[in-house]
Amino acid sequence: MNAGHLDDIPWDERKSPSGKFHSFCQDISLALGGIRNVGTWGGSHPLDLQKRRIPAGASVCPYHAHLAQWELFYVISGEGQVRTPEGDTRVHPGDVFVHPPRETHQLTNIGTEDLLVYIIADNVPLDGFYYPDSDKWGLRPPSGYFRALSAHYYEGEELVARTDSPAPIALTPPDSSFRKLSSDLLSWIPWSSPQGKFQGTSKELSIALGAQRDTPTGLGGHPFDLELSRLEAGQCGCPYHSHSAQWELYLILHGEGKARSIEGERNVRTGDVFVYPPGEAHQLTNVGGDHLDFLLVADNPLTDVWHYPDSDKWSFRGAERMFKPVDGDLWTGEE
Repeated sequence: MNAGHLDDIPWDERKSPSGKFHSFCQDISLALGGIRNVGTWGGSHPLDLQKRRIPAGASVCPYHAHLAQWELFYVISGEGQVRTPEGDTRVHPGDVFVHPPRETHQLTNIGTEDLLVYIIADNVPLDGFYYPDSDKWGLRPPSGYFRALSAHYYEGEELVARTDSPAPIALTPPDSSFRKLSSDLLSWIPWSSPQGKFQGTSKELSIALGAQRDTPTGLGGHPFDLELSRLEAGQCGCPYHSHSAQWELYLILHGEGKARSIEGERNVRTGDVFVYPPGEAHQLTNVGGDHLDFLLVADNPLTDVWHYPDSDKWSFRGAERMFKPVDGDLWTGEE
């Protein structure tokens, strides 16, 4: 369990030469052991979580689109404006919105106070960026920026044997409208085990933004799942369990809890953030006198297997049931 507290994560200032694009960033995932712009394929996390503070009048970054990466924003405080191909949309505290690949976007602080937001992105192996205002492209890797000139498909190919110059990738317009909602308008959805030992409420933000439950990208889902969850005093959200493929990141927004993991039990409080990689069992309980609110961010792997050590029980996505292992082999019952 990699853990930290927001007060201990430094703010990194990011500013363009004239100050038009200006923000301060807390790289939460990096503080929890992640590697910048690297996913599980390179020994890092599948997701990236940042907290951004944007001064009045400034934009986070230029108007741009990603070719592969998704970005989700959750507004904490302040007043902002989101620019998309559909126009300008005001956003307020509690608003959450997502930009899929190929959707151009930009967030600007139009208020008089700092604009605070959480930004969640997936860590894709390859990505490209397009900036319509300047007709500029970028690629990661090799982390370079350039302008593209129109050329015929065979131009230059028959004159030279080889070239290492990168070619721009055509940007396709987004195939859906800008996805935004106010989390304050969503109802809390309760859940409970038969005898009430495990219970709580949540707001499934990614589902409300159009994602399909437990479905990876390419099949109708998003690359991550965001939930706003609440445990009342004494409540435990779910049995002690681990995932074989899924990562889970917790950010405590309010209250006091106890996080159980293979390392034992750890007290957590407002501002604490911690991540569980695949294979690490975990459980969260409210041990305070007030409600415990937290953001839960998880990736959506193609498939997943869950293990419950306390009951030695297993399940997997698509099975719709739990089971306990019994002795057998590949051919049991087949002949």
